[in-house]
Amino acid sequence: MSEPAVGSQAEEKHFFDEKQKELGWAVPPESDDQPRFAAFVHYDWLQDTGQLIPRVSHVVLAVTDLDRSEAWYRDFFGLDVVGRDLTGEDKPHSVLRTNSGELVILVQRDTVAPMHAMGVHHAFTMTPNQYRRMLDRAKAKSHEMGVFRADFLAPGEYGLNFEDPDGHGVELDTTTIEADQNVPPGVGVVDCGPVDRFALGDVRVSNEGNFFLVRLAEGFLAMTRRCTHMNGVLTYDKDHWRFFCPYHHACFDRRGDPLGGQPALDALRLNPVTLSADGHVLVNTDEIIPREFFDPSQAVSWGSGARGQGPVGRTTSSLTSNP
Repeated sequence: MSEPAVGSQAEEKHFFDEKQKELGWAVPPESDDQPRFAAFVHYDWLQDTGQLIPRVSHVVLAVTDLDRSEAWYRDFFGLDVVGRDLTGEDKPHSVLRTNSGELVILVQRDTVAPMHAMGVHHAFTMTPNQYRRMLDRAKAKSHEMGVFRADFLAPGEYGLNFEDPDGHGVELDTTTIEADQNVPPGVGVVDCGPVDRFALGDVRVSNEGNFFLVRLAEGFLAMTRRCTHMNGVLTYDKDHWRFFCPYHHACFDRRGDPLGGQPALDALRLNPVTLSADGHVLVNTDEIIPREFFDPSQAVSWGSGARGQGPVGRTTSSLTSNP
């Protein structure tokens, strides 16, 4: 059997800039939790909604040295070898399996023309602890590694890109609790100023409180700036009246309802709003309220009866209109 080789094309072509390389070696905290956004986590959801294809069965890769590639995917990548020449492929091939049952089939060919583009690669997900072990293996073999999506990783998201011995693009992914938990900013109740400071349709941002304050026809809404996909920090796109996540392109309207970019998202989470006796808009950042969609009862107006107790214990925030 041939000695497993480091991806030779990755050694000859340095695809990654310094930022991509640095993030490629980022180590997630220890955890055996399943990744929040892995394919098998969504399996029940796909069944419940009547989708016809709940998961991938197998991936076929052409290789020039079957022994070498089988050893690489077994010893470095950790796949289990099922056996040789078990399918209807007309060339010699090896069948390997992930621990969740998907198959990787390596087929012997005389030549291979791998793709290096961001859009053509094979991604595998795992727990943070499995990911940490993969990092240790990569360091031991001196793999050239990095993160093509360095500018688009959301909090709690980790990813690696590298090449197999034939130059096929491979990606490893994991997520940690930061991708799914919305942690309060620790500033308590934020005083946003008097009601008459805000015109109908205004959208303001509190950087200290990490929320958007919106005045709708129904009243005031305070929504956290964390996307309900993977907690990316949202910006307000004033030209299109929407909130936008630069990490994975999810969009939300001014009521916080999802507009697209990612499937099956909940509306943006709320911070409770009250109106003080002296007519100020108060936002409690210590409480975060999940919701599925906007309901008019979520908005607070002067006539809604949501009154505070006055100025005690407030943090004054300078809200801006262009986050």
